[in-house]
This record gives sequence, C-alpha cells and structure tokens, in this order.
Amino acid sequence: MMYLKGIAISCHPPVLIPEVGGGREHEAEKTIRGLRDLSLKVAEIKPEVIVCITPHGNVFRDGVAVVYEQQMKGDLKQFGNDSYSLEKDCDMGLLDELNMSFAKNQCHTIFLNQTTADEYKIELNIDHGVLVPLYFIEKYYKNYKIVHITIGELSLIELYEMGTVIREAIEARGKEAMILVSADLSHCLKDEGPYAFNPMGALFDENIITGIEQKNYYSILTIPPQVYQPAGQCGLRPIIMGLGAIDGYDTEAEVFSYEGPFGVGYMAAYIELKEEPIPSLIDRYDEERMLSYKERRTNEGPFVALARATINTWAQRGRKLNFAHYKKQNKIDPKALEELENQQAGVFVSIHKHGELRGCIGTTGPVTENIAQEIIRNAIEASAYDPRFLPIEEPELRDLEISVDVLGAPERVTSLAELDAKKYGVIVEKGLNRGLLLPDLEGVNTPEEQIAIAKKKAGLLESDTDIIMHRFQVERHL
Repeated sequence: MMYLKGIAISCHPPVLIPEVGGGREHEAEKTIRGLRDLSLKVAEIKPEVIVCITPHGNVFRDGVAVVYEQQMKGDLKQFGNDSYSLEKDCDMGLLDELNMSFAKNQCHTIFLNQTTADEYKIELNIDHGVLVPLYFIEKYYKNYKIVHITIGELSLIELYEMGTVIREAIEARGKEAMILVSADLSHCLKDEGPYAFNPMGALFDENIITGIEQKNYYSILTIPPQVYQPAGQCGLRPIIMGLGAIDGYDTEAEVFSYEGPFGVGYMAAYIELKEEPIPSLIDRYDEERMLSYKERRTNEGPFVALARATINTWAQRGRKLNFAHYKKQNKIDPKALEELENQQAGVFVSIHKHGELRGCIGTTGPVTENIAQEIIRNAIEASAYDPRFLPIEEPELRDLEISVDVLGAPERVTSLAELDAKKYGVIVEKGLNRGLLLPDLEGVNTPEEQIAIAKKKAGLLESDTDIIMHRFQVERHL
C-alpha cells in the first residue's frame, strides 16, 4: 500500500473569499465550483497530513524552505480581511523524515524554525498560497496536519527530483498523505490583468491543462523558458515539484475547472496516484540531456570550448586551466588560435542552464595578455564568483549553455538614434559609476530599454540624464 494518495492542484486568489472579494468572487463562479469539487475529493480521501507546496512563502534563491515548527498560523489581513484566520498542527514525524531524506539526497533545502526565522528577519506564517486552498478544504474536512514547503528558485528538474524525495519521506513516515500544490497560472491573459497581456500566457496555461488531462507530465517538465518566463506565472515550479512525487507511477487525472476572469489563469485539478509502476520521466530526461550535451559539444566553436573546459576544470578540480597544456591536447583551428594567442579584447562569458541565466561576468577592455587568458579569467569569474548565484557544481556541467562575447572598441555616442539594441551594446557612465549591457539580449528590444538597464547596473537613477554613453559591437561565439 502506498501512503501518498495523490496531488491536489489549486489556484490561490484571495478574491475568491467573500470577505476579501466583496462581491467580485461571483465573477469566478466556475473556479469556486472547481475548488469545491477538489475539496470534496480531499474530504473523501481523508488524508492524515497535507504537504503544502507554495510559491508565496519564504522563497530562497538557492534552496527549498521547509517550516519546522509544531504549529503554524495564517490570516488574510494583508488583503483587508481581519475575520479569517487558520491554525494547524504540523506533522513533526514527517518533517523529520523529510529532513533525513533531503540530506541523504543532497537536496538544497533550509528548515526554518523561529530562531532561524528571526535571523533572516522573516515570518513563519501560513501564506496566502496555502491559506486560500485550505479555506475551501476546511469547509468539508479539518482532521489533518500540514507540512509547509516553499519552492526555491532552482531548475525545474531539481525541483522535480525533490518531489521524488518528498514521496520517499511520506512512504517512510507511514501516514496517509496528500500533496497540495498551490499554483496560479499565467498573469498575462488580459491587458487589465496584473501584468500586460502576453500571448505566451494562454499558450502556457494550455500546456499545463493539456499536460494534466492527457497525463503528459513530460510536456510540463520540459516547457521552454521562452514560454513560461513571459507568461508571468507563479505555478510552474510548485506543479513540477508535485509531479515529481508521482514519478514512476501510473495516475488518473482530472481538471475540475479552469478560467481567467481577472487576467490570471485559475485551475483546480486532482491527480490520483496508482500503484502500477511506469517508466521514470527522470530516466527519459537524463537520456535527452545527454544527447543535447553531446550535440552542444559537437557544434560549439573554439572560444566556447575553451570557456567550457575552464569551467569544468574549475568545478571538478578547483584549478585554473593551463592554456599551454590545453592547446597541446586539443586541435584548435589555426585562425582561431592566432586570435586567442595574439589579440587582446574585453570578453564576456555568459552561462545559461535550462534557458535561465546561471552566471555572466566580463571585462569591458583587456586586462590579460590575450583573448585566451581573458576567456579563462572570465569563465572562472562567471561560474564561481557571480554574486547573483552560487558557484557552479560538477553535477550541473552537462546542463550548461555557454556563449563568449568578444567586445569591439567602444565609440562615444550622444543620442539614442545612434544605438541599435540588436547590433550594439551600450556603456553608461556618470562619475565613477559604470554600467554595461551586451547587445541582442532576449527581452531587450529598444535603445531606451538598454539605457534603463545599463543605468540600473551602474547604480544610477532612471532620471539621471547627464551621462556619458558609448556603443560597441561584439563578436558572439556560441
């Protein structure tokens, strides 16, 4: 017998609660009916513990946060409702199993008690992402404990694998459990929504709904960043983590409702876990990952190959790559070798993982004897010392997409008319403040956007006009 019974996927708009909505909740009657049906399903199963996965708790960049306390409370005061609050006991036995399982599997997690919360200056409340679904569940079923988990800004496959660890802990605990995934879908369905309309919003929502209805969870795990990033959603990572918990088992799935009345996609769905084993999606993902890695290695040029070798050497051995040894062991095109050894230039090394930035560091002008050493220097900096990210670790190496930009000489410009977001990068200066932005970046389409971002990177105000601008071209190596 399996103790994990299934996954409830619920939207979490506070406007659905009458004391908050003030009548607007009637514009989402379909969603309210869907949440009622989902709550009745929970009441039918009667889980002893509900593991809640939310995008709105204490979100850390580098790990998943788990609340380790005997009890948790939550209310809706921030949404203007002083009358509703909820207090639930936490399942300490399952929390202990999770702690051991996450540690055994080397998962990036932090267990938060009141002491650590005080150190981080955060609160350990039941956030609205959990509170709203539980509001509806509590109408039909109350006899359960909770575990409160907040997603981290990790890759989708890392969160999926952590879902398998959650199932492992549930089975070790030996109490009937359900996972509650809190997930609003796209916030870009209408111009009058929270964000401006984006056509990727509807495409993202359709991918999620169809993936669940057809039990094609791999299509959800592999949604391209070009779709989910512009969609302005908060639900993908919680859904992925929940789906990981059912990896390798057959399921039955039902979407109770979906609509987007306020420009946000609201869905209620349930996935029942069967005990019949099926092939793991992780195995399929690993096979495709290896093929993709081999294809990247086959097609990348000598500049990127040098950057990758540098990153691998640093992550695996903690050493700087020796270029003299490297060029003896690797056949390098003579023209490229001449440029690497005998020319100087500023270089930027950009690293992406699963379509998302993982590190980017560069020099606006040469600081080493040649381009080869410039690449080596900045590849190490981008992979290990970009302050926005943790250092890249060995298990990540096959997932990295690397580009190298060799910068041309900067040219002084005096107007936006002399800029082109696709052709030229920009440098903005005021006093000792300096900000640089590379050309042809996804989502940056105009010189105005370039200048705004470069000002921000320089620590300047958007209203600062007495700035010096330079443009430059790059030779991009992929």
